[in-house]
Amino acid sequence: MANSDRMTRRTVVRAAGLATATAALAGCIDESSVDDPDDTDDAGSQPSDEQGSEPDGTDDEGQSNGDEAADDAEAAPLEIELRGELDGWRALEPAGIEGDVNPTLTLEAGRTYRLGWTEGDGLGHNIEIRDAHDDVVDGLSTPVTQEPGEQQWLEFEATEEMATYVCTPHESTMRGDIVVETPVDRGSDESDDEGPAAGQEVRIEPGTRVEFRARTIEWEGIAPASVEDLPNPTLVLEDGETYELGWTEGDGTVHNIEIRNADDEVVDDLSTELTSEEQPTDQFLTFEARKEMATYVCAPHAATMQGEIRIEGATPE
Repeated sequence: MANSDRMTRRTVVRAAGLATATAALAGCIDESSVDDPDDTDDAGSQPSDEQGSEPDGTDDEGQSNGDEAADDAEAAPLEIELRGELDGWRALEPAGIEGDVNPTLTLEAGRTYRLGWTEGDGLGHNIEIRDAHDDVVDGLSTPVTQEPGEQQWLEFEATEEMATYVCTPHESTMRGDIVVETPVDRGSDESDDEGPAAGQEVRIEPGTRVEFRARTIEWEGIAPASVEDLPNPTLVLEDGETYELGWTEGDGTVHNIEIRNADDEVVDDLSTELTSEEQPTDQFLTFEARKEMATYVCAPHAATMQGEIRIEGATPE
């Protein structure tokens, strides 16, 4: 795995946001939380069953509380914490951008974030969000101070006009880019009409080099022809055979590729270094297919850049 020194300034926080939202949504989808009106009527008309009906009410209440907790988790803003220094904003949180100076923040349109600074160098700083014309967006600006606190946080919903975050007194050095992207919902009918569905199974011949295009929202197949333009295809490999897997085109954000097992652990150190190069030459893994291989993943964007691996011909234990 790459260390933080390999991370470049063009770094994203999108993956963390998607992971949080996905976990929250998973807790909200449960058909058992839907009450059956007939159960209520039966409880009222048969006194002998009243005691037996009480656990159902308790379960419903517990489910309701669970749904509310999931909703709260989904609604919680993602925090991006910085340190104010004269030569630039230094990232503290989330971990994916820790230590980077003036990192590019790639945000999801419509998602809520908190952006602020909690440490400084003793000089007067503030933070504000500006558009492409260098105007402050929606009054998102804090007062200049030498001692950061709660007043140095901005809470906002990401919108497309947001272009930079800036310290007014030191805007020539303390300035980072903001990129706002619209999430792609491939589960909708509209998305299905526009292109192939994610996860389509493709059988890969032994000895084949599988090549991808690294995009923050997905892995997009390039070669062989059977995976061309497919998003996050499921790769069907033969046990014991040798393959190459990697990416040759990027979108300028930080990516890598690694192979993980069902427990989300890297298999046999099959992981490349993080890089933001748009045409990297060192992002391929050569390996022998084994039954424990379950997914291929980009570590910084695991919520969206993940495809399945299915091994055929493995001998059961």
